Amino acid sequence: MARSRRERSPTASGRRTVRQRRGQIAEGLARALLERSGYEVIAANVRFRVGELDLIAREGLVLCFVEVRSTTTDQFGPAIASITDRKRRHLIRAAQWYLMRLREQPVATRFDVVTIDWREDRAAAIELIRGAFTADW
Repeated sequence: MARSRRERSPTASGRRTVRQRRGQIAEGLARALLERSGYEVIAANVRFRVGELDLIAREGLVLCFVEVRSTTTDQFGPAIASITDRKRRHLIRAAQWYLMRLREQPVATRFDVVTIDWREDRAAAIELIRGAFTADW
């Protein structure tokens, strides 16, 4: 009996690809940076059919939807450049879905980005960009 493609993939057996492991590490670094910066992380990897929210956090009264982006090369630009208009739309839609499920709406919302530029010759460069983009609610 033939196995399905999903059963044969490395992640089906619980093993993660190098990219997935790097993403998991990046999210851990982002969480630590947010907490050091005074944020309270309240959720991670929130998935809806319209998209996924990497981290959801509060900074004071502001509810922040935080996208984590990392890169190992400058070939395609810095990590922030990987957030295309399409990606923004997916993040905004996922945030709308999240907000619809809240009993009480936050005073304000914001989209922040944590970028991590991995380089073999030096430590990873991590940056928090508050208000990286806006949504026209």
